[in-house]
Amino acid sequence: MRRTAFSQNAVPSGLSALNRSWPFAGGGIRDIGVGGRYVEERQEPAGPDEVVARIDAVCICSSDIKIIRMGKAHPLFAERNLADSPAVLGHEMALTIVDAGANWRDRFRPGDRLGLQPAIMVEGKRRTVGMDLPGAFADHIRLDARVLAGEGPYVFPVPADVSAATIAMLEPYACVEAAYRPNCRTSLKPGGRLLVVETRPGTRFDLPAPAGEVVLVGAGEAARAWVEGAATVASHASLEAFTASEAWQASYDDIILAGPLDAGATAQVAGRLAKGGLMVLVGAELARENVILDAARIHYHELSFLGAPGPSLSEAFLPARTRFEVRAGGTTLVLGAGGAMGRIHTHRALELKDGPATIIATSRKGARLKALEDDFAPLARQHGKTLVVIDDGEVEACVGRLAPEGCDDVVVVAPEVAVIERGARLMRPDGMLVLFAGMPFGQSCALPLGLVSSGNARITGSTGCTVADQLAVLDRVVEGSLELSGNLEAVAGLGALPDALEAVNAGKVSGKIAIYPALLDLPVTPVRDLRQDGQPVRWSLEDERRLLRGAASYASQE
Repeated sequence: MRRTAFSQNAVPSGLSALNRSWPFAGGGIRDIGVGGRYVEERQEPAGPDEVVARIDAVCICSSDIKIIRMGKAHPLFAERNLADSPAVLGHEMALTIVDAGANWRDRFRPGDRLGLQPAIMVEGKRRTVGMDLPGAFADHIRLDARVLAGEGPYVFPVPADVSAATIAMLEPYACVEAAYRPNCRTSLKPGGRLLVVETRPGTRFDLPAPAGEVVLVGAGEAARAWVEGAATVASHASLEAFTASEAWQASYDDIILAGPLDAGATAQVAGRLAKGGLMVLVGAELARENVILDAARIHYHELSFLGAPGPSLSEAFLPARTRFEVRAGGTTLVLGAGGAMGRIHTHRALELKDGPATIIATSRKGARLKALEDDFAPLARQHGKTLVVIDDGEVEACVGRLAPEGCDDVVVVAPEVAVIERGARLMRPDGMLVLFAGMPFGQSCALPLGLVSSGNARITGSTGCTVADQLAVLDRVVEGSLELSGNLEAVAGLGALPDALEAVNAGKVSGKIAIYPALLDLPVTPVRDLRQDGQPVRWSLEDERRLLRGAASYASQE
């Protein structure tokens, strides 16, 4: 779908005199705001380099809850005094321009609708709208060149006939979409720093020769000849000699492990990967032996692992060994499917045209199991797929019955080492393990890294998304092949934000809660309760408009 201009919002725009927001200065959920209430501030017109946008809808993300729980201990606030500089959270949003400064009026005008990508780059550093920059738990948001231009732009026009709640859900759906796109490197970095550890001769180095800095460990004649033209080459006779050298302190863009090495030493070598690094295992012979890795690094640092039985190095880079998408016609296991993001992974698998034939969705909570069954079983039947919704304690028995060799793909949507390790055990030797939920750095996780070499396995992790990912989801929404509103469980007004955060934190809701700032006093209300028949509703633009005309009279207008 081509988007060449911003779409006008049917709701009249206008700059209000006050802006209400919920600043977070530390503490718990009930400490958000000032004295447990939102704050009101005078709304200034947009400056020459600013745009002021109305928040039409904002959805609550589990990361909002994580930030509130961690408070000052959160890495994003390491250099920030929240007491002096509170943060306005909220990064899943739908916007309408209400005022554009002089330098932006040729591009933006009041009434233009837009979506926003919250993860932005500012002077080469990652920043997040709703964390580093003020977010959408407010009536309005101010945007400047960091978002409107900079290394972006990070805003994009959206159609007039799509609900604000759907636009707000583009970001979480796009984060899930990004988990199945190439999200880490699958080729050696040109001119990067390369480490080659060879423990057994015979590997064929049948790739273009590296040109950057190379460190060789135990390398034979073929490896030395391969790197002959590199800019810098250092050599060590053994791994022991290398670990005792200054070169061991460096990090490496690429690491090639050629030949067998025990799990402990493999973990040591893998620990030298730089952010965005790639490790290639050729002839590792570890099979299902576990290697201790930091799962958070795979998730946040975009680490990549490729491999092949050997002796050919180039075989590790074949398309069959570099897949990111779930296997067509296979069995996908979603561990932690009951929460909002797990539901999105499940939803995507069910809607995917060439996706898995069987989806096993797990949860620890009975209410969430029922919600998964109620919301997605009809969709599974519609697409001729098998959806199996089971309690967490039934996983091994279910996989043993439906996929005795293991699942083709295992998606872990829980920030727990035990769940990741469990998922790895339930994966086929040629399966894919997708690490989606983030966890603190430094937690040891035992993973069958040898299967990447011997079994064609994949271990991937991703975080965040791009504007392109959001636009790809929006295209599917517009063409009718993906309906996001089935994942909207409740709505609320801005005044009920603490109650909505508490509901998410306590696991009282399975899907998303959309906050409508225009409805200040609307309590947290399940979408199904907005219908007289109590049946689930696919949240349409007309449903949304009807709600905005008056929440109290919504049911009677049905």
